[in-house]
Amino acid sequence: MIIGNILIIDDEKINSETIKDTLEDVNYSVTLAANATEAKAIVKTQTFDLIMMDVWMSGQDGMSLLEEWMNAGFTMPVVMMSGHAEHQDVIKAIKLGALDFLKKPLHDILPLVRKFLSKQGIYKSEKVSGIDFDLPLKSARNIFEAQYFKHHLSQNNNNIAKVADIAGLERTTLYRKLKDLGIDKK
Repeated sequence: MIIGNILIIDDEKINSETIKDTLEDVNYSVTLAANATEAKAIVKTQTFDLIMMDVWMSGQDGMSLLEEWMNAGFTMPVVMMSGHAEHQDVIKAIKLGALDFLKKPLHDILPLVRKFLSKQGIYKSEKVSGIDFDLPLKSARNIFEAQYFKHHLSQNNNNIAKVADIAGLERTTLYRKLKDLGIDKK
């Protein structure tokens, strides 16, 4: 039985293969991407419970990919990794929306992955407000966001500016989210 789907984005093949082998030994499903281009193609067709991404890669670096994804409303949880982490990189990654920042080489990866997935509710099977925690994270998050925005729109007479302020979003981002969730703004 698969207990979690993980994407590892790292151009250091030996590093990603080692993590993959360790995680697959205990029933995680692991997909590898060697660069940002591969990762973008993969996430278009698959959802993951956790994405572990290297900062320094050939082509587009991990930090700019994280920023690109977060600006587009990306909902899968991302953990950044680097062997040369500077304090400002850690702070930037967390501010952009990364769950954590790990220093490579990674030791004791299993407890870390379990911790990240338990934070995401992967190990829970109960339902809260109609959300099935056995769903992929993106699906559960979309259900929650739809309920959240419908509630605030109804409470505020469909005032987009007010709901954007409550949600801490720019209006254009809110419009995009509402469209993506199939919510009528009227």
